[in-house]
Amino acid sequence: MSRKKLFLALLLLAGCASAPKFRPGEAILKGETPVFPPPPDSLRCELELTAFADGRKSSVSAAFSAKPDMAYKLDLFGLPGMVAGSFLWTKAKWTLVLFDREEFSEGEGEHVEIGNLGLRKISVHDVFSFLWGDFFPGDAQPGNVTPAGMILDAADATSSSAKAFAYPGRERRWRVALEAKTGLVREAVREDSAIRIRYEDYGNGNGKSLNGRPIPRRVKLYRYREQVLEIKVKTLEDNPHWRRDPFFIKVPKAFRKA
Repeated sequence: MSRKKLFLALLLLAGCASAPKFRPGEAILKGETPVFPPPPDSLRCELELTAFADGRKSSVSAAFSAKPDMAYKLDLFGLPGMVAGSFLWTKAKWTLVLFDREEFSEGEGEHVEIGNLGLRKISVHDVFSFLWGDFFPGDAQPGNVTPAGMILDAADATSSSAKAFAYPGRERRWRVALEAKTGLVREAVREDSAIRIRYEDYGNGNGKSLNGRPIPRRVKLYRYREQVLEIKVKTLEDNPHWRRDPFFIKVPKAFRKA
């Protein structure tokens, strides 16, 4: 087979690859009770974070480690191999250390302001929960994300190929748009429009799902229609082998509290 024919054959195979599906979303569309894949005990991923502010944007590479709903560690890299900042959240407290500024801040609760992104309105869980298959922000109880707890809100669907459902959250009602053919969650919006999350680039074929859950490679967060953060997923690993406990942070004594 010539190189040209081989190339065309590969393109054809790529075009025929089946798109990933989100089984819980498909169940909701059918009016059935969804069964969600269990989250991993822990995970680790490499990310690229892009922040938007005052008409400018800045990007950094990052490493994120998580024990879903229990502990999160985010390391931001400046120069190659150098950690510019670290953020640790646990149920007891959270700590943010900026090594290049020699300062830190700390507090309690799941609503955390990192920089001036305006993310305090959203739970820290909801920023990263898509990594373990939870695409329904603000959900207080699993029982909320069922056909019985959701209301078809087709008038607000993002496109003709999606169906929108509303469900009660901890603080306000949320609306999600589900892709009609795949059950994939395309967008989640809080009732007051203070927070909108778009899940993009699920891709086709192998490598886009992990242990039964689809992985969007690009996630965009908006605050009142203004984009504030973009998360690109480069790698993702469930239940990694830790050389040392990543859920630890030490603040140097010389650093000042912001």
